[in-house]
Amino acid sequence: MAGNSGERGQSVSSRLLRIVDAFDQDAPELSLVEIGRRTGLPGATLHRLLGELVRHGAIERTGPGRYTVGVRMWEIGKLAPRVSRVDEVSIPYLADLYEATHGTLHLAVRRDREALCVKVIGDHHPVPPMLRAGARVPLTCPGVGEVLLAHAAPDVIELVLAGYAQSNEIRQQLAEIRRCGLAETRNAGSLLIAAPLYGAPGRVVAALSVAMRSSDASRVPRLLVRLTADRISRELGGQTDLPLSEPGGGTNGHG
Repeated sequence: MAGNSGERGQSVSSRLLRIVDAFDQDAPELSLVEIGRRTGLPGATLHRLLGELVRHGAIERTGPGRYTVGVRMWEIGKLAPRVSRVDEVSIPYLADLYEATHGTLHLAVRRDREALCVKVIGDHHPVPPMLRAGARVPLTCPGVGEVLLAHAAPDVIELVLAGYAQSNEIRQQLAEIRRCGLAETRNAGSLLIAAPLYGAPGRVVAALSVAMRSSDASRVPRLLVRLTADRISRELGGQTDLPLSEPGGGTNGHG
């Protein structure tokens, strides 16, 4: 009986998580029918579990038969030390970087084989790429993605690059990012620069990027990004001894 009870408890937990996972950046609010379609749960079971989540505050009702993620989920999320510490420490430095560049700033951490955007700073006319906080992008994406990939464990890099026809070229680009401490991508009318944040010597815990409305490749924005990343890293308990060297050349994206 004890074994059956454990199996039932695990099954309920799994179903609850399936309901929570039904919500994402593209669907922050869902109807009962949409949640059922996304989870595959029977109507009676779904109705009962949604009631439990609503009582807990993890899910909230927004109208008859409509639901969204509850405030309790936000409260729990803010407790995640890997995100909350980086977010707290970086705020004043990102504010200074924004005032100096007036670009679009992103702060991201690695989540499995993706980059999770945890903070966005920009004006009413953001410079692409413009991600929302909570958005996830592949680690091969220019900017924060490729910086996090460059500093990931070798087995993670191999998993991410498996199947890429240009994997050798990407590996060379990742090696260049590790060498100079920056990732740089130039597109028509914009410049994207990203750098790693260290939580301990040699351990990258996050990445920041800034996109500017300028094709100017002068060292000024590079230095600002590197200095900002170094100052945040020192407060997080880590720092780098990398020289403020020139990147070997911009990338055009490969994700």
